[in-house]
Amino acid sequence: MDVTSILVPSVQELAKEPLTQVPDRYVLHDQETVALSNNTSLPQVPVIDFAKLLSQDNNLKGLELEKLHYACKEWVT
Repeated sequence: MDVTSILVPSVQELAKEPLTQVPDRYVLHDQETVALSNNTSLPQVPVIDFAKLLSQDNNLKGLELEKLHYACKEWVT
């Protein structure tokens, strides 16, 4: 059985280009989310909706900013 893979540029290579939108392969659409068992002990990875950061609704924007702030503080490698 032959196994092939698609050549995908690394995120570092993409960052060198002036992109105006995120390539589709890096976007997780709502219907693609995978639910994990409640028995798992994995940490909750914050999901940031960058469109909400640009929202005119301050409540919506504020909640997303809080998640981004938390991710920046707690998810440093």
